[in-house]
Amino acid sequence: MATGAESGRRLRVGLLGTGGVASKYAALYGEYPRSLLVALHDPFDPGAGELAARFGGRVAASVEDLIASDIDAVVISTPNPLHLAQASAALKAGRHVLLQKPMTVTLAQAEELERVAEDSGKVLALYMNSLDNPVFRDLRRMITEGVLGKVGSINCKLANGMGHVWRNRPANFWRGSRAAVGGGSFAMLACHYLNLAQWLLDQPIIRTTAIGTNLMCDHIEGDDLMSAIVEFAGGELGVIEAAWCVKGEQMSLHGSAGSFAYIDNSVVTMKADSPFIGEAIRYETPGTRVVLDGLLAPAMSDWTNPYNQHRCFVDAMLDGTPVPMPAGKGVQDMRVLDAAYRSSAGAVHVAVHVAIHVADDGAVAEAVA
Repeated sequence: MATGAESGRRLRVGLLGTGGVASKYAALYGEYPRSLLVALHDPFDPGAGELAARFGGRVAASVEDLIASDIDAVVISTPNPLHLAQASAALKAGRHVLLQKPMTVTLAQAEELERVAEDSGKVLALYMNSLDNPVFRDLRRMITEGVLGKVGSINCKLANGMGHVWRNRPANFWRGSRAAVGGGSFAMLACHYLNLAQWLLDQPIIRTTAIGTNLMCDHIEGDDLMSAIVEFAGGELGVIEAAWCVKGEQMSLHGSAGSFAYIDNSVVTMKADSPFIGEAIRYETPGTRVVLDGLLAPAMSDWTNPYNQHRCFVDAMLDGTPVPMPAGKGVQDMRVLDAAYRSSAGAVHVAVHVAIHVADDGAVAEAVA
């Protein structure tokens, strides 16, 4: 039987959800020579018709109409609470599915969806845009080849400050609902780095303790700031933080022979005992700390990037090869999220006692006992 590469066949794709960054996915599926955009549906996006006119396909009247189209796969970029029902319907109809993170709202839903995929015989994959970036590909090589020595810790922070923007959104805005999101900032943002950290180290997270709070965004439910300490199966430790109330993004790793940091998807700073030549990173001065600027993440619509996860999904479906991020990895991410939220809600936190001293002149001073 001829593979997709041999036959010239194109993967026929339907998009559920076209607003925001999902519009970039329409561009990729419409322009990549191995895919064909057949149908789009988003009842809340008035721009769906324009995307169809630019990149091909028709605007489907409903979710059911899109799934019933002559397509091979459905790409789902809809709100979290819709993932289980929409992905299940597509799989049961014989369509492969590429699903936006997080996989579902709860761990139980993720496990149910994985069972549906197994029963259907179709592929359920998770879209994680971090894997588009050759910087992270290089970093994984560094870890595998021992350039940084034995990695002992990894620290990740993803914060975008959108909680303040949402102050003017309607009260029923889904991202402000704890039940719809599955938590708060940690569920929506930390899932990127939970997934990436486990992929980089090739180790699952096995234990966590976390603290979450709503510090500045009382107009939304759930946490607007949350930090988790995690332990990997190999013994490595990490800190993963997410926030709606402050801004900034960075990831750093520290090993016995070097350290690496990637800041705001642009700047790398590293020092190692060995040289390294990768696709994005050239480190040729061992023992010296260097700063490499301008290492921007590739555009999500860039189908010429061989690591683009949408392109990789298309290629895997046509060529019969494994997808980069299978459903089981998404379930593992949900296990970590579930454990972190249970820890935050019910863990034993040891308070630091602060002694209050009042001087003769009435001045008050605090001292940690």
